[in-house]
Amino acid sequence: MVHLVSALVAFQAISATAFSAHHKTALARYTSCVTLNFHPHSFERSVECATNYGMCDVDELLNLAKDLEDYHGCFYEDGQEACQKEIDDRMDLANVLLLQGEMQERMRYLKEGNLFAYDVQADHDMHERDEFIEKVSPGLDI
Repeated sequence: MVHLVSALVAFQAISATAFSAHHKTALARYTSCVTLNFHPHSFERSVECATNYGMCDVDELLNLAKDLEDYHGCFYEDGQEACQKEIDDRMDLANVLLLQGEMQERMRYLKEGNLFAYDVQADHDMHERDEFIEKVSPGLDI
């Protein structure tokens, strides 16, 4: 928390007109250290949504995937190989979220707008109705 307050104070001390490339670089380096001390809630939520299909809506899935893609570096692992594994797995999780969002959208379209699916269901319903009428019609004087 002390790092975050220091970063905010440092940011306020730099005026908009004096915000040179050097200051941007220095501030970016300093705030990236602060970021490493921060545990994004979106990490937990991303895993929760990915492992519980349908729990999260499409907009949340897309936002969580973007958060995972936008995070640079490692949060949990140390060492080059372990860090790269964390990054690869984080990108894999982002892809799972994107695929889940795409699947939800495709299912919505299948239920609400797919003409072929509608025709198949209508044909099925018509055959079921005809079979029912055939079964009960002998007992009716029609």
